[in-house]
Amino acid sequence: MSENPQGNNTFVRDSVVLDYAKLTELVIKDLTKNSSTTAKTYTKTNVSTWLGNPKRYSKELQGMSGYLYDVSPHYRRLINYYAKMPTLDSYVELYNLDTSKNVNIKSLRNNYNKALEFVELMNLRHEFGKALVTAWKLGTFYGFELYTKDSYFIKELPYDFCQISGIADGTYTFSFDVSYFERNANELELYPKEFIKMFNSYKSGSKPKWQEVDPARSICIKVNEETYYDLPPFAGLFGDIFDIEDYKALRMASAVIGNYKFIIQKIPIRDSSDKNNDFMVDLKTAQMFHNKTAGLLPDELGIFLTPFEIDTVEFSKDKSEVDNVANSENAFYTAAGTAKQLFNPEGSSSSTLAKSINVDEAEVFGVLRQLERIATGKLKNGISGSFNFRLRILDNTIFNRKENAEMLLKNAQYGLPVKIALCACLGISPSAVVSMNYLEEIVLGLTSNFMPLTSSHTQSGDESNAPTDEGGRPTVKDDNLSEKGEAQREGEDNANRE
Repeated sequence: MSENPQGNNTFVRDSVVLDYAKLTELVIKDLTKNSSTTAKTYTKTNVSTWLGNPKRYSKELQGMSGYLYDVSPHYRRLINYYAKMPTLDSYVELYNLDTSKNVNIKSLRNNYNKALEFVELMNLRHEFGKALVTAWKLGTFYGFELYTKDSYFIKELPYDFCQISGIADGTYTFSFDVSYFERNANELELYPKEFIKMFNSYKSGSKPKWQEVDPARSICIKVNEETYYDLPPFAGLFGDIFDIEDYKALRMASAVIGNYKFIIQKIPIRDSSDKNNDFMVDLKTAQMFHNKTAGLLPDELGIFLTPFEIDTVEFSKDKSEVDNVANSENAFYTAAGTAKQLFNPEGSSSSTLAKSINVDEAEVFGVLRQLERIATGKLKNGISGSFNFRLRILDNTIFNRKENAEMLLKNAQYGLPVKIALCACLGISPSAVVSMNYLEEIVLGLTSNFMPLTSSHTQSGDESNAPTDEGGRPTVKDDNLSEKGEAQREGEDNANRE
């Protein structure tokens, strides 16, 4: 913290002295250091125990979530669906500008360019994109900024040694258990110098093992803001995931048993004999023929010897048997509140699916508001001056991006100040908007050199090029069709209608 000329306290982002080459070659794990790891086993019993007291077992639930993300394709796709849905299109917004006074245009332009440069350095689409996967998987992402003049990186911290400790400027702050380095001494040299100082202060006894990470450098993203402890957002689905795997194993066993057959060899017994077990063939001879026959059979056929009368043995199941695997998968997505048609296209119409996606998008937009406040806080700390800037992340997803672009384009045509937002919606970074516009208009003069192609929109009075009016109702978008309408369109029922 430093004093500004007006005497108000403000956070100033100090320059961090780092070797860029070392930063770009950041070692995630030193493979030259041998270390043994033990794989932890998770069971369905753990689920009921841990969900019974989620606050106490929050770290165990996070560990299970990470495990299921690795081994369950259903869970992995569900997490990635929410984490990678937003496109993270953003722009820098100027606010609280007092237009009643003379505005120093040159100063405003310089400050705005600095803000654009700062946001460009952060590479939010990539860095926040990685953080969102962890946040949706574990419930909370804990990270620390590493940057130089021309590079930026968010180092993820081990979740089981982090916990939320407060809120500063609307964003979460957290503490780190530096005793982590007692168990992982080889990793201390891979961490920033701030963590080395924290660990040394703990070893000297001057500070406890839980120490707050510098809020100016920390990044904390929490999906579920209703609780302050860590909890994976889809922890309630863990039991359903184990059900899917259990039913898969049962289906496999059922398929194997259904294809299995027995060959029964009956040893003949003398009917007129008064002796017990008076076989017509001695056991040694019977065993010899049994072994020769068994050696010729495939694995799907079983064979055994018996002196008893045996009825036919069939292991095949009724073909009309319910598919429990499909039912358990349906139950999984139903419990998640996410349409299964996103991962297995069958059933509901496109309009119903679109409405389901809208509900999922609302969950994602709440997390985007956190990202906005985090990035805006970094922007305020990094850029000084009398002008106020903040980062805006558009409510764009892979599903609604085109629709949002059309809406912004219409607003721009009516004179609303949304041209920068429109460019952001098209995936153009804030800095590229200014740079590319200067390149195209001032340097290359594309507007004056490029002539629009001839079309009905650029000509008048030429009836040969005028648009035709074939009549009829405008085509309805696929997303707005009912199930009956979809069937009608696919069947081309209207093809021959006049």
